Amino acid sequence: MGETAARANGMWDDAKWYRYGFLAGIVFVVLNVIAFFLTEAPPARDASAEKIAKFFLDNDSGIKVSAILFGFSLIFAVWWLGSLWRAISGLEPDGPRLALIAVIGMVMSGSIVSVGQALYVTPALRPDTLGGTSEVVWAVTNAMFSLVMAVTAVHLLALAALVLWKKFLPVWMGYGALVGAVSAAIAVIGAGTESGVFAVFTLIGYLLWLLWVLLASILLYRSTPAA
Repeated sequence: MGETAARANGMWDDAKWYRYGFLAGIVFVVLNVIAFFLTEAPPARDASAEKIAKFFLDNDSGIKVSAILFGFSLIFAVWWLGSLWRAISGLEPDGPRLALIAVIGMVMSGSIVSVGQALYVTPALRPDTLGGTSEVVWAVTNAMFSLVMAVTAVHLLALAALVLWKKFLPVWMGYGALVGAVSAAIAVIGAGTESGVFAVFTLIGYLLWLLWVLLASILLYRSTPAA
């Protein structure tokens, strides 16, 4: 009886699952990277309707699988965010302000990207509508992916401040978050222009954020005592 109870307690050991939450961050990044490489390079923002339609037709399978992987990645993102919240929520002496900003920023970015992803996969799911919707979907999703970088910048700025202030991660992680935040903030301009320059900043900001999540997950997992 005592051995059974001990096994049950071990299964529900909160410290163990808190630590596993950082592994979830690694899985989240891996799923997003795989999804990123499932399609060929997209056309320019100001590409013709024919090029946009051809992209959706040629990459329909990759776009569909990417949407599925993104959906699964959200499960691991929420799990990771729960562990991150526990790691940072007690750092500020007067209560979690920066920590709350960081969490809200990620929740908002996930919500916006989820809508954008749903729109993005629509032409692949319904190729019969490409003639009338591909350009609209292309413009809307690109604008959404630019706008989401605003809350990504806020998320990274809050984390950068916490790292540089409280040193819960190496200082270089704070500066890395700061660089990612600057790139993301510049990318926001892409919401109002079809210039490819700001699309590049969107990509850089996104990849820097994924890299930060990956490194933070590894460092926090290694620094958290095993149950």
